Amino acid sequence: ARFSDENPEAPFVEYLRAQYTKHPLDLIVSIGAPAAAFVQRHRQRLFAAIPMVFTAVDQRRVQYSSLTPNDAVVALRINYLSAFENILQVLPDTKDVIVVVGTSPIEKFWKEAIGKEVEPLANRIKLSWTDELSFEALLKQASALPPHTAIFWELMIVDAAGVVHEGDAPLTRLHAVANAPIFSYDESFFGTAIVGGPLLLAADTGRQTAAAAVRILGGEKPGEIRPPPVQFASPMFDWREMQRWGISESRLPPGSKILFRSPTAWEQYRAYILTVTAAILIQTALIFWLLYE
Repeated sequence: ARFSDENPEAPFVEYLRAQYTKHPLDLIVSIGAPAAAFVQRHRQRLFAAIPMVFTAVDQRRVQYSSLTPNDAVVALRINYLSAFENILQVLPDTKDVIVVVGTSPIEKFWKEAIGKEVEPLANRIKLSWTDELSFEALLKQASALPPHTAIFWELMIVDAAGVVHEGDAPLTRLHAVANAPIFSYDESFFGTAIVGGPLLLAADTGRQTAAAAVRILGGEKPGEIRPPPVQFASPMFDWREMQRWGISESRLPPGSKILFRSPTAWEQYRAYILTVTAAILIQTALIFWLLYE
């Protein structure tokens, strides 16, 4: 994911061959776009006769012309236009969107893909990119963004200063200082940093991948297994982020789910409220009865 130079891959290919040549494999699963690119570059040397499933990879990152009869693909479809339309749906006054991307080859690819796909919204929002900023500069900028700005998190693998970032740590740091809401399509960030919207669910990909694997292990030819790409699931929103950024429930798309909603006093203490109310009513009845007597 970090480098375009293929030379460092050669020792790893040899390592894999040495590791598994004496231990025959029944199936290989390639997870993610960087893994798919690596495997396809070296497919003839990486157990060409062993069935493989490519999964958790967008259709645009698969070299379909290079697939072999031993390859099956469980692809994703990242609908960036839908993701950005979601921002305008819940925050219609949005004018600027900061798209977080770094400088690695895969990040450059997605910068171009996002720019092309979101072009129909050019008259409504202005896109800005972070590939010319160090991550520290990005944090400083994100803490003082103008009103009606949103942040779209794509990737931060290598920033403009050449610093490598791992996992969700950079998003966590950004969320802590940003004065604008953060959106993404990745379910793994939901519940910790993003507002929500239409998301790609890991469970959907997992089910299709497992189904393809079972069919291959059952004797079907991998090249004949062609499941439809995994699409966005029904929109989900984080109630806490909605409250933080003043997003009205009435602005959410139809069929949206709201998670992490703070329970009302009635939901939290219903049994206690009913018990106390009953005691008060009984006490009141006794008082009136005693007064009557």
